[in-house]
Amino acid sequence: MKKTLVLLFLSVCGLSHGQASYQGNHHFELYGGGPNFMKFDFYNSSPNSTNGVQNLSIPPCGLRYSYMISNDVSVGVDLLYNSLRQTYSSTDTVFVNNEWTYINADYVDLKSRLRIQARFNFMLPTSSPNVDSYIGVAVGTNNRWKKQWVNGNITENLTSVDLVTV
Repeated sequence: MKKTLVLLFLSVCGLSHGQASYQGNHHFELYGGGPNFMKFDFYNSSPNSTNGVQNLSIPPCGLRYSYMISNDVSVGVDLLYNSLRQTYSSTDTVFVNNEWTYINADYVDLKSRLRIQARFNFMLPTSSPNVDSYIGVAVGTNNRWKKQWVNGNITENLTSVDLVTV
């Protein structure tokens, strides 16, 4: 399987061509990326002792549109989305009435991100028409959401403003 994927990748690379970058052209691109860094739990929200962790994630993927205002400069919009859903169970111990009590809880964590940006690209001159190299600058939003449910009840509902750290 691994050899088949490598062969497919090499054949696609050999057949691919750069986009025609001329004034007045419209470029639409769908893209997907990886890895999904949300899997590394940047928010540190998971309890210490967990059982049966299940991850369902959408890696960074998006849509990019650009319009060539000259042969070397384009402007456009970039839209990116990714998310991670973790489902797990946790067992905590509490000392009540001179005895240890075990409390089981089922957790669902949902983290998502939506980025919308205005883009400005400058195409670099190349000697080959099959190469499309550019330097780009983008400005826009970087919205994030985090929600957590414990035993079916929502316990945390944070937005980008709440998730900003100093």
